[in-house]
Amino acid sequence: MSQISRLRAIAPSAQPANRIPLGLLMVARGKLTHLEVRAALEAQRRARYGTIGDWIEKLGFASEREVTAALALQWGCPVASSFDFSPDNSRAYIPLVILEAFRMVPFRYFASTNTLNLAFGARVDHAALYAIEKILECRTQPCVSSPRSVARQLERLRQIPHPNDVEFFTADFSEMARITSSYTARISPDEVRLSRVGQFIWLRLKREATLTNLVFCLEPANRRAQSSSLLRGIQEKA
Repeated sequence: MSQISRLRAIAPSAQPANRIPLGLLMVARGKLTHLEVRAALEAQRRARYGTIGDWIEKLGFASEREVTAALALQWGCPVASSFDFSPDNSRAYIPLVILEAFRMVPFRYFASTNTLNLAFGARVDHAALYAIEKILECRTQPCVSSPRSVARQLERLRQIPHPNDVEFFTADFSEMARITSSYTARISPDEVRLSRVGQFIWLRLKREATLTNLVFCLEPANRRAQSSSLLRGIQEKA
């Protein structure tokens, strides 16, 4: 319980600024002009949604492949060319609610090196990667994919039952302690691992070959719902 209290008190780490703005990077690579970047930024400002990359594509200034390649260069990561990860791979399993929040999907797991590749459709979150490493006891390596490819993979994962994932929208410590104690007493796990991943506290309870994931969402449920609705709207417009 003291560990949950400590994790709850941790403020999510601020995201560092990108090394080079995407538009300027594409100008430097000869993929865009300064006028096209300004037009994309103005369209983004008027619409009040989407990333600069979304608007570069929407306005026909560059292809999805060109924008994805620029994102990979921006973050210093390879491009995820195909997805061959099995969602049944419990060794590298991450609850869906966390994947959706960070717009990332498992890309490939290498058992020989105990390394999990995760593909991001937007900003690469290194703090989340570090937290996932701690709870899964494996190395993580980021890749970049197009937002639409990641959205398709997330939709595929939504169609798969996740009976061992349980989500709670609460930041109340006494309630979190009660829920955790109840599940621990009922399951009698051999191992419990926990970590703070952004606005989530993730507990992984393992009993023999069975995993139970308790995910406490620390931000209000209505805010999460609004964020999910906004993301779905962006994907539909794309």
